Amino acid sequence: MFKRILHMTGLVALAAPAFAAVEWSTDLEAAKAQAAASGKSILVDFTGSDWCGYCIRLKKDVFDTPEFEALTKDSLVFVEIDVPRDVARIGEELHKKNQALCKQYKVAGFPTIMIMSPEGYIIGGFVGGANMARVKDCLSAAETNAAKVKHAATLQGAERAKLLAEVHNGLPRDLKAANTAMVNAIVEADENNVTGMKDLAKATAELDSLIKALSKTAREPEKALVMVNEALTTCYPVNREELLMLKGQIIMAMVNRDLQVADSVEDVEAIKALMLQLVDCAPADRKEQMRQRVEKQFGDPAAVLEKIREQRALRGK
Repeated sequence: MFKRILHMTGLVALAAPAFAAVEWSTDLEAAKAQAAASGKSILVDFTGSDWCGYCIRLKKDVFDTPEFEALTKDSLVFVEIDVPRDVARIGEELHKKNQALCKQYKVAGFPTIMIMSPEGYIIGGFVGGANMARVKDCLSAAETNAAKVKHAATLQGAERAKLLAEVHNGLPRDLKAANTAMVNAIVEADENNVTGMKDLAKATAELDSLIKALSKTAREPEKALVMVNEALTTCYPVNREELLMLKGQIIMAMVNRDLQVADSVEDVEAIKALMLQLVDCAPADRKEQMRQRVEKQFGDPAAVLEKIREQRALRGK
């Protein structure tokens, strides 16, 4: 009986069609060339294969399924940009290359999925976890945008710029900052700045320049805060929200640092002052509520200091 079961199992296995998962490249430039030759788009998966839970789940539940393979095999070229903690998984050389690509494409969260045209224009994607339904919606939107990009290639001047701008403006916010190739193409075609994209390009350059300067102040948050405050006085309006977020991050880093060493009422009052600066970074409809909360939490600086000391003692510090 057991032999018969094994025999039957073998027959079933032989009869079942083999599933071939999609093939992933690690070379984005080669994928662009392949996409240009085949007329396909490119799906780029920025992933952390051995530490990012959402990345692992996306691969298992979507990318490694027969349904996804059937859905995409004739329309996409696939690239995996992996930054695992275990560098040995991909080798140091590829790991450094992938880190540089993450920086180039301003990847701020994992997974980040970008769907690109052969020219390198971002035409779709998302950041964060996703199920099959979300991925299908993303692919559908990208397919529509791919058709628009192809049509734009037949146009000239402002008409070309407007169609590309329509694609760019419809992208998720997390992906727009990385869409440099498309923005440059729009600016080049839009001599009279009909789309307003020239101003956006200047604003992006302004923000990129500040972020580059801030990267050199990692151990000097006070200096970084001064730089951001100065930038807020002259920045393009479109950059203001991003700068306020940066300011908030810097202030929180300073607060967390100062909480570790606070040892006087004056120290606590200085932390309260930082928290009130943080309130100024909040959306207008939340500022008053946050201000009241800070005033309540720091209403008795001596009591706050005692709590800080108690918590420090519990941590053995």
